[in-house]
Amino acid sequence: MLKPIFKSPLDHHYFFGYYDKSQMNRFSTKMLAMRVDFIDHMPDKNDRAVIGYFDMEKEECPFVKVTDSRTFNWQQGCMLQWLGPDHNSRIIYNDIKEGVFISVILDLESGGRKVLPMPIYSVSHDGQIAMCIDHERHHFCRRSYSYDGVVNIEKDKKIVPGDGIWRMDLETGERKQIVTLENLIAHKPLSNMKGAIHYVEHLMLSPSGNRLCFLHRWQMEEGGIFDRLYTVDSDGENLYLLSDSGRVGHFCWRNENEILLYGGISNPVNSLRRYKNLVRYLFRPLLPIYHRLVADNSLLSKALTGDSYILLTDLSLKKKRVAPEISAEDGHPSFPPGNQSIFISDTYPDPESGSVARLLQYDLNSGENKVLAELDSIPEYDNTGLRCDLHPKCSYDGKFISIDTMDRGVRGTYLYKVF
Repeated sequence: MLKPIFKSPLDHHYFFGYYDKSQMNRFSTKMLAMRVDFIDHMPDKNDRAVIGYFDMEKEECPFVKVTDSRTFNWQQGCMLQWLGPDHNSRIIYNDIKEGVFISVILDLESGGRKVLPMPIYSVSHDGQIAMCIDHERHHFCRRSYSYDGVVNIEKDKKIVPGDGIWRMDLETGERKQIVTLENLIAHKPLSNMKGAIHYVEHLMLSPSGNRLCFLHRWQMEEGGIFDRLYTVDSDGENLYLLSDSGRVGHFCWRNENEILLYGGISNPVNSLRRYKNLVRYLFRPLLPIYHRLVADNSLLSKALTGDSYILLTDLSLKKKRVAPEISAEDGHPSFPPGNQSIFISDTYPDPESGSVARLLQYDLNSGENKVLAELDSIPEYDNTGLRCDLHPKCSYDGKFISIDTMDRGVRGTYLYKVF
């Protein structure tokens, strides 16, 4: 087991957020984090998070405050990240200004700020563009992944006309809608879409920034979530339905053409969920019995759903199941920069092992699966919006992994040297 080379102090709660970006700057000398004084409720319009970094070049690794944000959640933070192309001198994050969700580019050297008209979701490696969603709408669809502060009840609807995905130029702030929700609903429609709550989320740009993958999700009227994974050019061309099994979890780009995801390949059980009446008269009555008899993420549940890690090739039907040793473990995968044979992932806390979450390293060539670390959680927060997923994040040089954890009874962030 690895031991962390750094743990955030216990004087406050510290965290970073999602797994698709580096917490470390380009030189691994600064480690971004958010600092708060509470973890017992969902962040609301009255809460602020301090934004800063740990100075890893100094012996005590002090936390240096640089600004704050009023738009954050426990899973993704405020989308705080280093901005390219240098990933060292500027950061970008989401905030709110005069009742409008925005994003801010902050120059750490000069203190200069640029306010952009939409909150970011995914940012290109070169720092030129960002992909965005309507966070006013997302407030009603996915509260655990949204912000408080703007509650527009006009967007509390099952389908909001004009919803979708926007591309924003980070230099000019110019916005262009590249995907509309209406077009996604009209693309190979299913009967279980009727009466459902539709939204998009989990946007992730490819390494070059030329392609985007994202989820179209709908909460079925009869209960349950159905997922589709799409890819599209960053200008909105060449939309492609990459996975239509209805079960898509977390994913990452392996390279410019391949995506690793945790989810299901179409099987008889998944296929039946495509039909509204079958969901209503078969799945819905049986769901309480299923949950009593079958544990989530168990081997039996995966046998029924077909969930596993799957390697997909963009713009093709090519699919390959991988990592069978951890096929029963949903997680947040990513590949260290320059390494396409090893991916890092995690597990959710396992109640049978005392609510322990695991940090994993899997070698696609050898099939070797390493448990790098085991972390305790706070059990009463598990499976709630207050939980703390590890969300392992690789540094730009590929040598370090950082995580969020409640291992010591507070929300904290750890750093490991792996390679």
